[in-house]
Amino acid sequence: MSSPTLPKLLELAAHSLLSSETIPALEEFTVNLFPPLLTTAFAKGHTQALTALVQAWPFPILRLGSLIIQWPSHESLQAVLDGLEVFPAHRACPRRSELRVLDLTLDIEQVQGKVALEALAKFPFWLPSTFKAEKQQAVAWSMASEDVRKTPRQAGEPLELHIDLFLRGPFKLDTFLFSLLNKVEQSKGSLRLCCRKLHIEEMPLNSLLSILKTLDLSFIQELEVFDWFQALSEKSLFAIELGRICNLQSLKLAYYYWAFTPEAEQSSIYFLSQLSQLSHLQKLHLAYSYLSGNLHQVLSCLQTPLHALEIRSCTLLDADIAYLSQSPHATCLKKLDLSGNSLFHVIPGPLETLLEEVSGTLQHLDLNHCWLKDTHLNVILPALCRCSHLRTLGLSDNPVSKAGLLNLLEHMAGLMELKRVFYPIPVECCVYLCGLFWGHIDKGKLYQVQAELQKQLQTVQRTDMQWSPRLPSPLPLRLLHLD
Repeated sequence: MSSPTLPKLLELAAHSLLSSETIPALEEFTVNLFPPLLTTAFAKGHTQALTALVQAWPFPILRLGSLIIQWPSHESLQAVLDGLEVFPAHRACPRRSELRVLDLTLDIEQVQGKVALEALAKFPFWLPSTFKAEKQQAVAWSMASEDVRKTPRQAGEPLELHIDLFLRGPFKLDTFLFSLLNKVEQSKGSLRLCCRKLHIEEMPLNSLLSILKTLDLSFIQELEVFDWFQALSEKSLFAIELGRICNLQSLKLAYYYWAFTPEAEQSSIYFLSQLSQLSHLQKLHLAYSYLSGNLHQVLSCLQTPLHALEIRSCTLLDADIAYLSQSPHATCLKKLDLSGNSLFHVIPGPLETLLEEVSGTLQHLDLNHCWLKDTHLNVILPALCRCSHLRTLGLSDNPVSKAGLLNLLEHMAGLMELKRVFYPIPVECCVYLCGLFWGHIDKGKLYQVQAELQKQLQTVQRTDMQWSPRLPSPLPLRLLHLD
């Protein structure tokens, strides 16, 4: 009998067994039968069997991510939750569950493709965009979960529920999420809700605070707050909660108005004081915010240097770039994204200095939509060429010529770790209007440019380096500057 036949027979046997009117005596089963039984129960919608299997689960960890993608079902997930109840007192000799972690999170591979997107659409608190962490982080998370296996289970130890949350208004709790939150609240500490990634977007403050009360805030590693002024601009309860997210590694704030006016000074100072408590913060992403001349107030309050800094469309001034080049963050950055900021006025000057300071560690650099021309690239080119660890470079939507691109390629071919460059549509192929609007793209000319770049890559023996154009993607009409 061939090996592929065995899983099929086991699946059929499991389905037959679970289809019976009475749930089998699970305490008599070997532990190796539990995974295929659970998979079959999830696939076929045997909710009673799912509840019983969770109640008797013989392993410390139960991961449901792949099952959620393959067979998205509120009923099946609810049955799993029901299995977290205490055993009925009348049940004879039940197998004692060893479950310590119920993992509902999804890794990067699980959220790829149309099937995954359709499955996730049924659960509005999950969203693929919140799962773009580097694979290395996902591995680290997996290893941390595996540590559960190495420590003995303690009496009264809470069962951990791992989940990623996407919360967006107008807000109405998903049925399963509502049930989950209620269960955690009513467990009186026997269940601990651990959220690794939390995304918040335009939802009522009271609803958010109610959810935060059920979360173990020390578990949150990534927090994203979008277009939500009330939570951050006032001395609100959420700002207090932010200071309690003590292990936060990544913070993203978008569409937030940083009020550094005298009238709002106390509010800003209070928020920055909460930011200063995030001693583990490694990545800070600020987008579509007005930070002109005030970047130092945000970065100087951080306790440790950042590894990744993204400041997109924040109307940065010369003083902001100059401060960043002199800050302790510059010599530690592995990723720097200044896209959407008008930078032509800091060349020559602060931008060159900044690139020289980050050259020893920088791996990813994005200068998209920065209104850079050939003359600007020529000035910063020596500093760019000193970034010996650079892996990716983004220069999309800058009015650069074909000659400028070929010159850039020739000089950067010596960066052996540089594998990916996203270059702008050359000005010969597309009309740039005010730096934000583009006319018709001449695809024939663009193909010719691509062919010339590929030919030059072969000439300099760097066929391992991929140069790709990106079609223009206009930004909001806030930065209309072009010399």
